[in-house]
Amino acid sequence: MADGIQDPGNLGTMIRAAAAAGAKVVATVGSATDPFQPKALRASMGAAFRIPIMHGEAPRLRDALAARGVRILVADPHGTVEFTEAPLDPPVAIVIGNETGGPDPAWTPAGLRVRIPLYGPVESLNAAIAAAVLLYEAARRRAGEPRR
Repeated sequence: MADGIQDPGNLGTMIRAAAAAGAKVVATVGSATDPFQPKALRASMGAAFRIPIMHGEAPRLRDALAARGVRILVADPHGTVEFTEAPLDPPVAIVIGNETGGPDPAWTPAGLRVRIPLYGPVESLNAAIAAAVLLYEAARRRAGEPRR
């Protein structure tokens, strides 16, 4: 769930990471940029044509996911659960919020807030990097690889 992602390079990179990690679908949410505009397509390296992409609004997507029993994880630098301890087994939806404003508040009632720890002197990770970290942790677990 690319919630309000404005930078086409970030969105394209997120689509590329989702396809590479074996995600089933990418959803752009709310005011997210167009995944098929030239800069986003370049960043996706063609992955935008190899994974289904849909668009919706946060409340509607949240309700549809909940009705299907899909767990919702929301990336949040102040989250209560570290991503290595988060329940990432399928079915799961990973929400990455807008680069400056974070995710739509509509995700709050349904989503578990998950953090990626920062060990160096930075305020946050780039949205596409955060997406890749979480997607690959989910893929690693699906593949049955042990924790390191």
